[in-house]
Amino acid sequence: MVFCAVAVVVMVQVLVQVLGWWMLPLGLLLALAAVGVWRAVRASRIREIGRRAAAAHLDTLSPARFEQHVADLLTRDGCQRVRVVGGRGDGGVDVLAHTPRGARIAVQCKHYRSRPVGPSEVRDFNGCAWTDHQADIALLVTSNRFTDAAAAFGQRHRIQMVDRELLTRWMAGERILPGIPAPRRGPVDVSPTSGEASR
Repeated sequence: MVFCAVAVVVMVQVLVQVLGWWMLPLGLLLALAAVGVWRAVRASRIREIGRRAAAAHLDTLSPARFEQHVADLLTRDGCQRVRVVGGRGDGGVDVLAHTPRGARIAVQCKHYRSRPVGPSEVRDFNGCAWTDHQADIALLVTSNRFTDAAAAFGQRHRIQMVDRELLTRWMAGERILPGIPAPRRGPVDVSPTSGEASR
């Protein structure tokens, strides 16, 4: 350890004598920049690994557990009066919640492993979210993706669409939805036991 420190000091002195004193601050800045880039790349890789693991775990959830998981995300982000109401006779909405400012959120969860959400499902949700549930924010969440027609319909009708990629970012702690606050804590636990007691 001492030998390394002495070697660094000697190397710095030689560089200053050979190249001039101005190279020392420049070299230090370049070294700091390299460390910063390395840390940013490393953090990005860690986030990506977490997103992949979360995406793979989504497929193991039952539809009821998927609804509870979305409710847990809303709770984590500071939403209040979060209730899972899905099941028979749910009126087309699986989760109801309120933002901290009181805006009413109606959520439809579509847990599909192999098929995308189509426009008819988005139309059905559009009909009930605004009228039957007086939502201020309509949120459609899927574990898969939306067809182009479904995404276009949702955008035209102010439905916030959360596909698999956006959902995994939300699970990782990113703020993804306007009107819903940034996460207060880290990622939500997606283990089968988390949230089950509240159902």
